[in-house]
Amino acid sequence: MGNLWVVIQKLRDLLIDYKMIITTATIIIVQALVVSWIVFTKPEPCPRKYRVTQEQGGVLANLSDIHRYCELDYGGRFVLKEVDK
Repeated sequence: MGNLWVVIQKLRDLLIDYKMIITTATIIIVQALVVSWIVFTKPEPCPRKYRVTQEQGGVLANLSDIHRYCELDYGGRFVLKEVDK
């Protein structure tokens, strides 16, 4: 009878460990989905069409024309200029 009790206890411990692994894996998957959603839905500060020449599908005649549409921010990145109405 004592042997059976030890086997039951070990099976119960394994079941608890199995549930923890599933819970941890679920949390990791949810975190990866949330981070991916945030990264991929964040809009570009200066869209690509204002950063490339007309030959590459943009609106710029020369690369130096980027200052017509975008300005340099304090972080060294181009951001779209505010349009005054």
